[in-house]
Amino acid sequence: MNNFFHRLSQLHTKTVVVTILLVTFLLSVGLFSLWLWSGKKIDNVITEQFNNQQLMLARKIAENVETYVDFLEFLAVTYTHEYLVEAVFPEHLDMFFKLQLEYVQAFGILAIKYYDVHGKEVAMYTSGKTPVQPNAAPLAADYLAWAQEKANRHAVLLQQIFSLGYNDGSERRVMGVLAPVYQDGSTPQTPTGGTFSGVLQIIVDPYFIAGMATKEVRSGQTGYAWIIDYHGIFLAHYEDSFIGRDHIAVRRQRNPNISFERIDEIVNQRLLKGHEGVDYYLSGWHRDKIGQIKKLLAYTPITFQRSQKRGIVQVENPGQNIWGVGVAAPVDEVAGLVERLQWDQGLIIGSFLLFLMGISCLLIGAAYSWNRVLSHEVTEKAEELRRSHERLLRSERFAAVGEAAAYVSHEIKNPLMVIGGFAQQLKRNPELPPSAVTKLQLISEEVKRLENFLGELRDFTRPAPPAKKEADLNDLVRQVTTMMQDAAKDMGIHMVTRLADNLPRVPFDMNQMKQVLINLIKNAMEAMDDGGTITVTTKDLGDQVAISVHDTGKGIPPEVLPNIFNPFFTTKKTGTGLGLAVINKIIEDHHGSITVTSSKEQGTTFTVALPYRQ
Repeated sequence: MNNFFHRLSQLHTKTVVVTILLVTFLLSVGLFSLWLWSGKKIDNVITEQFNNQQLMLARKIAENVETYVDFLEFLAVTYTHEYLVEAVFPEHLDMFFKLQLEYVQAFGILAIKYYDVHGKEVAMYTSGKTPVQPNAAPLAADYLAWAQEKANRHAVLLQQIFSLGYNDGSERRVMGVLAPVYQDGSTPQTPTGGTFSGVLQIIVDPYFIAGMATKEVRSGQTGYAWIIDYHGIFLAHYEDSFIGRDHIAVRRQRNPNISFERIDEIVNQRLLKGHEGVDYYLSGWHRDKIGQIKKLLAYTPITFQRSQKRGIVQVENPGQNIWGVGVAAPVDEVAGLVERLQWDQGLIIGSFLLFLMGISCLLIGAAYSWNRVLSHEVTEKAEELRRSHERLLRSERFAAVGEAAAYVSHEIKNPLMVIGGFAQQLKRNPELPPSAVTKLQLISEEVKRLENFLGELRDFTRPAPPAKKEADLNDLVRQVTTMMQDAAKDMGIHMVTRLADNLPRVPFDMNQMKQVLINLIKNAMEAMDDGGTITVTTKDLGDQVAISVHDTGKGIPPEVLPNIFNPFFTTKKTGTGLGLAVINKIIEDHHGSITVTSSKEQGTTFTVALPYRQ
């Protein structure tokens, strides 16, 4: 009997041991599977987020190219008008286009040609650095027919890439923008009237356009962007030797041991068919590394349809005038962080399984906790990448707006000065009737308003860094209020100052802060149609010094208040919407802050605070 119970005990012990080992094995398998599943899931999430970020970058590159086409549209319209105006003075016309080319050659413009009504080239303007072969060929008959169609008299045609001959016998792949030239003869009843006079053609370097759009673009650590045309020729690539060559042929030459069928299918069956998306492909190299490398790819087409802001751009053969943008990065760069963290997680789980076999449930909880930590880190990394990407886009847009503003100011300022000067001269003519004098006065006022707008646009897009010196804000308030006192009195406005005693001196740019205070007081005066009181107050806030401008006007509506510092937002009929935006930029450059409070029929208060130390 004792032997029976002993054997039963031994059998029970073995059963318990086997059960413990089996449970431990099953728990280990379950935890290992959970570890693999969670790592794979996180890897998929990161890969998807990264590829979506690449797609946003590709769209931004495409948008930059489309914006360049807007610029070409503007040049074409401007030059056709100039050609009509100056055609009677050939020497003036020649000087105008030569001066223009000295400027626009920095934007990839190679030459400007003019064809007569028969399509014969009668004039060509180059910068001297682009020896284009003159009179190489007449304008193609289909282009000439398009230009002669009066329905296209105000249109612009974006040509496909074609070859242009050079004096040394070489050829260069270029793009063209065609604009018909018509002598003015249209009326509201016959908008397509006028006499066909010829065709203006702007020759553009497509490699310059693509290169500028992808310049210094990087995805992740070593990812890059490329652009191809409809024929699969690289227009931009981080390797200069690829540019101008077929995208498959140059890849096979670099590594003939790799099949490029997948990237060929993506490009020819999707990208150049006008589709966008994300995918992957196998590459034969990356940077200095040769071998089979899996790359994530985001791609989007450039159809040149989104650039038709005025509705006058037409695209030659839209189905074949397509470029493609790709942004690629190795998968290893994206999955590397997840893989390292995943292996660290596995080691920790294995250690717990070896030393704490009886508390497998706690191990599952620990694994779950580590997954949450990893997910949190991934979310933070993705959010940091998104913020960095947004800062890059804002910087590029601001730079693009700055270049555009400089060009607009350059092109408009001189004609405005001439118009204003002529108007002032004519006003002094005593023989003019009063109605003509009134119209000349309106012209002068509008010229002055446009000059002010150009000044505000320049201040907003190219603000000068503040030249800070320690000074007394009370002195600034006294200067500005004294200067504005007479204007306020004429409007029935009483101006009051309440200046703090012993106000600490703070560093600021006297001229820029004077501009801020003048604009705030002007805005306050404009808010009080029937007179009122403006109170300018200074205060010591402990670590900051503040200036407040309070008016007794009608106040700012609550729905308007959140937008008042946005560029070009205005509720005034003649406002530009840049005044408060410029003020906000100046205060930011001083590391200060500007706040506003407003109540209906109780007035508005703007408060500017500047720190003691910046």
